[in-house]
Amino acid sequence: MDPQVFFVVLCVLYSILFFFDRFFKVFNLELGDHIFKISFQSCLHYPYETFLRNTGFSVELMRLKWHTTFFNRSILRLGNSCCRIWLIKSFTIGVMAALSLLPVGIILLFIAIFNSSSSAKIVEDSALIESIKIEILLPGINLPLEEIGYYITTLLIATAIHELGHALAAVLEDVPVTGFGFHFYFCLPLAYTEISAEHLNALKWFRKLRILCAGIWHNFLFTGTCYLLFSSLNFVATPFYNLNRNIIVTQILTQSPLIGKGDKGLHERNVITHINNCKVIDYDTWLRCLYKTLHSRPGYCVSSDFIRNNDESIEFSHHGSDGTFQCCDEKNEKLCCFEYIDNFGNDAPVEIPQYVCLEVRRTLEDAYDYCTSHGTCNIGFCLKPLLRNTTTILSFKRKTIDHKGLKDVIYMGHPVDVLRTVRISPFVPKHSFVTPEWADAYVLFLKYNIVFNLGLSLISSVPCFGFDGHHIASTIIHSFLINRITEKRKREFICLIVSGLGTLFLVLAILKVLWLSIIANSSKVLANSERKELCCYGYPTEYSGLRKYWSNKDPPALQEDDNDLQPLSRVKLFEEVEFGEEGVSKSIRGIEGTSLLAFTCEAKSTILIILTYEYYRINDKIGYTGFNISTQDLL
Repeated sequence: MDPQVFFVVLCVLYSILFFFDRFFKVFNLELGDHIFKISFQSCLHYPYETFLRNTGFSVELMRLKWHTTFFNRSILRLGNSCCRIWLIKSFTIGVMAALSLLPVGIILLFIAIFNSSSSAKIVEDSALIESIKIEILLPGINLPLEEIGYYITTLLIATAIHELGHALAAVLEDVPVTGFGFHFYFCLPLAYTEISAEHLNALKWFRKLRILCAGIWHNFLFTGTCYLLFSSLNFVATPFYNLNRNIIVTQILTQSPLIGKGDKGLHERNVITHINNCKVIDYDTWLRCLYKTLHSRPGYCVSSDFIRNNDESIEFSHHGSDGTFQCCDEKNEKLCCFEYIDNFGNDAPVEIPQYVCLEVRRTLEDAYDYCTSHGTCNIGFCLKPLLRNTTTILSFKRKTIDHKGLKDVIYMGHPVDVLRTVRISPFVPKHSFVTPEWADAYVLFLKYNIVFNLGLSLISSVPCFGFDGHHIASTIIHSFLINRITEKRKREFICLIVSGLGTLFLVLAILKVLWLSIIANSSKVLANSERKELCCYGYPTEYSGLRKYWSNKDPPALQEDDNDLQPLSRVKLFEEVEFGEEGVSKSIRGIEGTSLLAFTCEAKSTILIILTYEYYRINDKIGYTGFNISTQDLL
C-alpha cells in the first residue's frame, strides 16, 4: 500500500473510533425528547463500557491502549518450571551484558552526534554506493515509508520481547506481575509490563538489576537468533531458490525507460546474468556493474565487413548541440556514432574510417567481444560509442527461470534511471509455486529485527529518562554510593545529572537526523527549481595540435603555421565536475582530450561545464576570439 494512502486510512480509522467512543461514553446530543435520550443511553452506553472493561481496550485521540492479565498465569508457570535455575543464571549474565552495553551506547551516541563525515563528506555517485554509518533511525526520515509495515511489526515484536524479559525476571524474583499490554501511538506500537513497584524496590540491588536488565538481555539474545537465521540463509533457501548465481527482476516501475513491447523490453521474472561484460550474481554486483558502465565505457570488436555494409554516416559530420561529435542523423535514435580506437601496436593497414555511424542493436549483436580504450581486439576492429558523460550503453543479457535464452535488452541512457525504476532480487525460484518476493520479505524482516532489537538494547542501556538505563543507573548509584554519600537528596541529584546528560545526548542525536533530513530535502528542492548560472571561472592551459600555452589574462594570437584550423572553427567541450568546497580549483580534461582546463567555482555543486571557444581566419591570419563558459547544475 502506498504510504500516503496508509496514513490517510489510519487517520480515518482513528477518527471513526474516537467519534464512536465519545458518542457511546458521553451522549449529550439533543436528538429528541428526554425519554428517547434516556432510552438510547441505556442500550448503548453500559454495554460499551462493559465491552471495554472485559477486553481491556481504551480509545484516546490518535492513541489506542490494550491491557490484559491473560498471560499472567503462563508467565508464572514458566518462571516456576524446571528451567528456573537456568533462567536465573541467564538473567545474571544479562546484567553483565547490559552493564557492558551502557558505555557502548553512550559512545555510539557521541559518534552519531559529533561524527561529521557522514554529513559533510560528499561521496561520488552516492546513488550507486552504499556506506555503513551510525545514526538514529526515524520512520519517514531515514527509513523508507514504503516499508512501514515491516518496522511497525518489528517494533511490536521487539518491545514485546523486551517486556517479556522484565515480566519473566520479575516472576523469578517473586515480584508480582499485574498486567501486560500495548500502547499504539498513531502507528507506533509500544509494549509494557506492569509489576509491583513496592516489591521491586524492596529487593537487593543485584536482584533488582536482574529485572531491570532483563529486557535488554532479551533483545540482545533475539538479535543473535535473527543473525543466526540470516547467516544460514544459503542453507535454508537452497531447496527453493538459486541464490547468488544471477538476479531476477521483481518489479519495473511504469516510468522505467526499460519497458518495451514484446521481447525488446525488460519484463518481470526476467533473469539477468550480465550487464555488458560484467557478471551479475547479487545486489552488490548489480550496483557495481551499473557503476562500472558509467565510468568505464567499453568498446565493441566488430568486423570490417559489418562496418562497410551497415555504415550510415552522414555527408557532413559536425559537433551536436550537446558537444559530442555527430556522424549520424540526429533524428534517428537507433543510430550512434562510433569512433575507431586504433591499436598502436598493430602495423596492419587501416581498413575503416575514423568515425562510422551504425545501428546500436545490430552492432552489439554482431560484435565478437568487448574491447578497452587501448583498442585490443583479437578479431575485428574496436569501435567505441561517442556519448555524453552522463550517457552510456547498457546491454542486459537475460534468460527465463527455465534457463531459456532471451534477446538482450539494450538501453542507452544513465544507469541511475535503471537503478531507480527496476527492482531486483538475488532469489531466483527453482519451482513455479515460490516467488522471490517471499524470500525478499523474509530477509528484510530479519534485517529489521536485527537492527531494531540491537538498537533497542543499546538505547535502553543509555541512562535516559523513561528508559531502563535511568533505573539501572539510579540503582547502581544508590547502592554503591550509600556509604560515601549518606544524604539521599545528593544521590538523587547525581542520578538526575547522569540521566539528564543521557537524555540530552539522545535528543541531540535525533535533532541531528532531523536537521540533516531538512538539509537534504532543501537541496533537492533547490536542485529541482529553476537552474541558474553558477559563478565559475576557467581558462584552457593547453590545446592539442597547437601546443600553445595561454594565460587567463592575455591570450595570444595564433600563428600562421597553425593550419589545422578551419575558418570560423568552433569547439565546444563538456565535462561533469563536482566541487566539494567553496572556492576550490580543479583541473579537468575535456571529453575529446583536446584541452586541459582549470576551473574555480564559488559554490558547492556538481556541474556540467560547457567551454566554447572560437578561431577565425582573416587574410590568412588566424586569430583567437576568446571563450565562453556556461554551467548547468546537475544535482
